[in-house]
Amino acid sequence: MKNLFSTLSLIVFALLASFGLQAQMSGDHAPTVISLDQVEGAYTTTQLNLTPGQYIFEVTNTEVNKDLGFYLQDANGEALPNSGLKELVGNGETSRTGVVTLTEGNFQYSCPLNPTPHYSISVGTPRVISLTQREGVYETTGLNLAPGYYVFEVTNTSVDKDLGFYLQDADGEQVTASGLQELVGNGETSRSGIVFLSAGTYQYSCPLNPTPHYRLKVE
Repeated sequence: MKNLFSTLSLIVFALLASFGLQAQMSGDHAPTVISLDQVEGAYTTTQLNLTPGQYIFEVTNTEVNKDLGFYLQDANGEALPNSGLKELVGNGETSRTGVVTLTEGNFQYSCPLNPTPHYSISVGTPRVISLTQREGVYETTGLNLAPGYYVFEVTNTSVDKDLGFYLQDADGEQVTASGLQELVGNGETSRSGIVFLSAGTYQYSCPLNPTPHYRLKVE
């Protein structure tokens, strides 16, 4: 069950980050809704990377037989304005916060009533890194970047099949939220979610092309 929660967390995390990015970068000022599910002792989404902007947090109690809440704190441990749920959520119920403004920085969310651990929200403005693929290769064969927030935009320029993007850390693990929103056919472009890269060495590739592994250094 723990592995299932981890897998779901990564999928939901990637989708939420992508939707948040689209809303902020398209100039759409309507608040972005972030959906979070609680199970016994935990949220199924365990990390969020978002852009600065306005958000509404929608919390669902999926299986816990008591009323649950939502607690959002800034780096100083203070609750954010409008971040409380309109009402506590019983088993099978859903409730929303008011409109919450998130600026650049670090936040954490939890539910003391469940109780859950504290989960991280990192808010920053991402830089878009554009990459193109042709048969068997990326045209950009290495990257040197500074630590920070990134979105990877991948274009398939000439390959007659769907391609992807695979970003790994030094341990060979896929970087959270780095998967494309959708595979890219010939002439198509897609983006990853918002990725935070700390100092270190990474590598990117496309197993579907397939391409070599290219070095990405962050320092």
